[in-house]
Amino acid sequence: MRIITSFVLLSITSLYSQHLNGRFVNTEVFGKTVYLYDVFQGDGNPIDKTNIDSQGNFSFSKRKFELGFYRVEGKDVQPFIVVLNPMEREVEIQVNKKEDSEHVVALKSMENMAFNRHFYILTKIYDRLESLLFSMSFPENNSMTNTTEMEEEFQRLIKHVTVALMDISSNYSRTFTYEILNDLKPFYHDNYDARIKKYFTSGTLKNSKFLRSPLTYIKMRNYLLYYSGEHSTDMHIAIDEILLAANENYEVYRYCLNEILFFLDRRGQKEFIEYVTSEFIGDEFDIITKSSLRKKIEGMSKLTIGSVAPDLFIPGVNGNKVGLHNLYKNNKLNLLFFWSSRCPHCMKTIPKIQEIYNDYRSAGLEVIAVSIDKKKEEWQHAINQENLEWTNVSSLKGWDSESTDIYFVSSTPTFYLVDNNAKIVGRPDGKEEVINQVDNLLR
Repeated sequence: MRIITSFVLLSITSLYSQHLNGRFVNTEVFGKTVYLYDVFQGDGNPIDKTNIDSQGNFSFSKRKFELGFYRVEGKDVQPFIVVLNPMEREVEIQVNKKEDSEHVVALKSMENMAFNRHFYILTKIYDRLESLLFSMSFPENNSMTNTTEMEEEFQRLIKHVTVALMDISSNYSRTFTYEILNDLKPFYHDNYDARIKKYFTSGTLKNSKFLRSPLTYIKMRNYLLYYSGEHSTDMHIAIDEILLAANENYEVYRYCLNEILFFLDRRGQKEFIEYVTSEFIGDEFDIITKSSLRKKIEGMSKLTIGSVAPDLFIPGVNGNKVGLHNLYKNNKLNLLFFWSSRCPHCMKTIPKIQEIYNDYRSAGLEVIAVSIDKKKEEWQHAINQENLEWTNVSSLKGWDSESTDIYFVSSTPTFYLVDNNAKIVGRPDGKEEVINQVDNLLR
């Protein structure tokens, strides 16, 4: 009875066991090590590794995989994606040379045949279709010539999509790739309002399995790009709709919330970051997975204009500690400038800050430059080389400095404007905002 039971269990297990193997054509990588990574849900560490033998063959020993997208890469090995579906017993691929027309060819695996044949092309076309649909939904911004050109391109792309989907539905309809591509297909026969109503009806934002694919990210990004109104006037509504669609699944909800914040941060849309923070985060900043973004948003929430800037004692160039509040009260306006001699963007910004300092010093402006350097000689060399005559302080502890924690500094350069009562009166983002805000406060 035990033997029968063991055989049944082994048989069931083997149905979901998957062997990822293949061969490299490029002899230059023979003998090299390749690593397997989980693209979307991993911690950045490889989940398996193997060597390419003297004949170019490789075989990963791991057999149990979650459904999703994985990346293979190694030194001198151009990275490539494989889709692992537990319903397939074996994935065998051939990796050609970089200059070959097809980099990766699936020898065994309907999943990867579908992926290699259609995924990159169709997702690129889908994105272009969404862009065209958006532009044609607001025709007042387009000339008649542009409208005609867009319509012609639109029809060409639809024909390509139709042919591609006929192939994939006929030959690869049981694949994860088909499921993703079918869900991402734009509703190109509907008007703008109808597309909005249909966008989340498939329910894919309620399913965690798609987090191991680009679907959730692409679907969310495209909605923010193309369905937040002209000039993003309805961005807050688009954010609400995404999080409402994902609300039943906390794992997906948290992913979408983070990706929305990344999207807004990359575009510098601080007002919408503040909206997300007030409406969906509150004081629960731990929901933000990226530490640097978490620190930045927490700082935006806590160190607002009108709040008191934290006090701190930091060593100056001579080694003696100085208190920030004591420095603040000596000047009508203080530009608190977090920088590092190893930060190229900081060094490019310094000449412009020096111009501002020279122009407004007589009006009561002082620059308090807090360096996050670790080596005193590098810090001192930068001060001497750039002739920095303002107040220079540093604990020389890099990102472990207390100042970066209490001022929620996640990148350099970072700026605060503080008055002589230690109140924050400005949060400029970049040198141009520094110029405008200093001018407004001191003119």
